[in-house]
Amino acid sequence: MSLSKSVNSIFLALLVTLTSTYSFALPSDKEQPIHIKSDTAEIDDAKGISIYRGNVNIDQGSINLTAEVVTIYNTKQGISKVIAVGNPAHYRQQSEIDEPLTHAFGDTINYFLTDERIELRKNAKLEQQQDYFTGDRIDYDMKNRVVNAYSDNTDARVNMVLQPKKNSSDQNDGETPNP
Repeated sequence: MSLSKSVNSIFLALLVTLTSTYSFALPSDKEQPIHIKSDTAEIDDAKGISIYRGNVNIDQGSINLTAEVVTIYNTKQGISKVIAVGNPAHYRQQSEIDEPLTHAFGDTINYFLTDERIELRKNAKLEQQQDYFTGDRIDYDMKNRVVNAYSDNTDARVNMVLQPKKNSSDQNDGETPNP
């Protein structure tokens, strides 16, 4: 096996390990009311579009979104898409009760609820504890737990930091505990 194939295989294994911890939203979050605070609000029920401007803060259960401008698209089935623009916009949520918060940053965050997908554009960062991805663009398919990170130019690169997984054998240094 060539070195580049070996490196790609290791990278893929690390990516799968990291992304398995990235799952968006507690199951109960969808059942919670949505609280929106902003300086202004424009709601067009006929078009199914709501635009919130100025220090926008949206909470739903463990989910929090902050941005300068947030546009929400509604269909008969409910919210289908949210576009947040900020410097940067910030999305935060807790995937499991015992898990740490997941943070997503980008100058633009496109959240496609029906597809269970989030896109982070410009100054993109996805982090959980000390693990993170950065790049010009990050696409995260929450349903399939797939992260794709991109650089838009040759001078900048995608960067990621993955912490080693800890398991129960690491805690006792491989020794069998005394009864």
